[in-house]
Amino acid sequence: MKFEPEPPFDRPIRAVVSDIDGTLTTPDRMLSVAGATAVMRLEAVGIPVLLASGNVMPSTRAYALMLGASGPLVAENGGMVAYRGEGWRETIDLLADRGLADEAYGHLKVQMPEVHPLLTQRWRETEIALEMGPDVSRIREILADFPVRVESSGYSIHIIDAKVTKGTGVKHALDLIDIPPREVMALGDSENDISMFEMAGLSVAVSPKDEALTSKADYVCKWTDGDGVFEAVSKVLGPP
Repeated sequence: MKFEPEPPFDRPIRAVVSDIDGTLTTPDRMLSVAGATAVMRLEAVGIPVLLASGNVMPSTRAYALMLGASGPLVAENGGMVAYRGEGWRETIDLLADRGLADEAYGHLKVQMPEVHPLLTQRWRETEIALEMGPDVSRIREILADFPVRVESSGYSIHIIDAKVTKGTGVKHALDLIDIPPREVMALGDSENDISMFEMAGLSVAVSPKDEALTSKADYVCKWTDGDGVFEAVSKVLGPP
């Protein structure tokens, strides 16, 4: 019997973009076997997977290599995009002005001395990422006059050039492979994935915990984290 996807999964899907932490991982941030299997199923039938993360590019690239994800990579919440250019030479486009984040962070540190950068800050090129703990709404209030955006991924707090989002980074990545956003399924779990959901033709939340995100989703998975990714992919491709 031929598999026929049901709404909303009956839309044409030419690429899938997925967040990493909390989406392709387990609750303890280990790579999910189910999530990895889902990525490999997509790639096996010629649907490229793009990873879009708030993490640094070295980590994002390492996940892509382990998973076999062939699409361009979006790191630092849209601040940078890595892809293979002419002759398969790897290229990185920087899309955010790091100076804006640095200036905002300098002001924030005076007002909130308790904020601290993540360990991975040493590898970030386009944003400032802080340890969780401080009140995000208070940080936004302090930085209201700066041209930056403050977002929480659930794992860290990010300060980045206001004109950049995961969504703008993914759009840039899709333009590189000539796939329109309406033919893309986006998978995510938290606030910083909302801009991807607003751009993609099909948006899937793999966790019900963030109401702002689920309100933008076409589908909220019954399973969570990597299991949710496997659930969504099975609704597109059919059971394995």
